[in-house]
Amino acid sequence: MKVAEENEYLVVYPGHNTTTLLYQRLLKKSCNVELVSTPIKISYCCSMSIKFKEVYLDIINDEIFKINLRPKGVYRIIKNGRFDNYQKI
Repeated sequence: MKVAEENEYLVVYPGHNTTTLLYQRLLKKSCNVELVSTPIKISYCCSMSIKFKEVYLDIINDEIFKINLRPKGVYRIIKNGRFDNYQKI
């Protein structure tokens, strides 16, 4: 029996400072998140993103609201063989 994979997401900010602020707040809430470079399909500049599982989506939305800094976008990662695609939500 194959277990369904949980969807993964990226929250993208244009600057490192804002991304790091949100990342630190999420770690304090014991969220299992990862700081990653933003994929080139989403942004050509050197921005950072936070990668997370769907289970943390509500917590992340609450923290974004609390810090009052809107991200460039939140994207669902669509696994497509060797390459990933991204859908803005």
